[in-house]
Amino acid sequence: MKSDEAKTDTNQYPTHTLRGFILLFIAVLFWGGAAPLGKLLIVTRFDTLIIVQTRTSLAFVLLLIFFLLIDRNIFKIKLRDAWKFAVLGIVGVAITNYTYYFTVKEASVATAILVQYSAPIWIMLYSVFILNEDKLDLVTVVSLVVALTGCFFAVTSGSLHSINLKGWTIVTGPLSAFTFAYQVVGTKQLIKRYSIWTLLLYMFGFSAIFWLCINPPWHIIAKHYTCSDWGFFWMFAVVSILIPQTAFAAGLKYLEASTAGIISVMEPVIAIAAAFLILGESLGIIQMFGGFMVLSAVVLLQAHPMIMRKMMKIE
Repeated sequence: MKSDEAKTDTNQYPTHTLRGFILLFIAVLFWGGAAPLGKLLIVTRFDTLIIVQTRTSLAFVLLLIFFLLIDRNIFKIKLRDAWKFAVLGIVGVAITNYTYYFTVKEASVATAILVQYSAPIWIMLYSVFILNEDKLDLVTVVSLVVALTGCFFAVTSGSLHSINLKGWTIVTGPLSAFTFAYQVVGTKQLIKRYSIWTLLLYMFGFSAIFWLCINPPWHIIAKHYTCSDWGFFWMFAVVSILIPQTAFAAGLKYLEASTAGIISVMEPVIAIAAAFLILGESLGIIQMFGGFMVLSAVVLLQAHPMIMRKMMKIE
């Protein structure tokens, strides 16, 4: 009986892992695809604050209305966990979004991406040495190095001149990396005890409350946004955070936080491809090589369980 159970677990683990990879790929696909759209909206039409505020606030409104009508059990949480949802929503979501888009606007897209996507390093260190949940092995380390190197080539075409931290971006750039790392680790911890929808509802809710304190409703009304503007806000909220954040949280149920962090490095690669297809931006050979490196790192991670089993057999 025990051998049958062990056999079942061995067969199921790769399936669960693959499910996690697919969910995270959906997340980075939407995040990456929305990146050039967000850049276009901020540069040509709206300020950074209203974009980051409406992303989470409108996503929260959609979830709130839906679950008030469908399933109010989703709202149940333990009082002692309320502060964890609050910190995740404010630090992990609100501050991550604002510092990233601020860096995009004040420095460059390449700078913002490269600095924020150092986050997998901090995720791995925190998960391994503080939480003692993930294992530091050769496959994971190699995947991380290959992914970050590929990200550098994809975003900068191999030129250090593309990286330009100046003024407040010296603070906002690294801060976006640390807060994004916290978002991944914090989500992983809470998803063990609560449903995906409970997590998203409170995470977006506390983020929305935070933004209402920074940019209250009467300030928004004074801007006289049109129906067309609000249409953009609703659409952007759904495609840039509601769908991808749902898929990301679901994927974290099946994968380690460090693995999820490395997979997230695919986002800038997808963003570059989307910018090439949608905005007509250039795409060079070095960038494509960098994208190939990131994809190779993800494939290596996906094969991680099989590689480790073979190494154990050899030993």
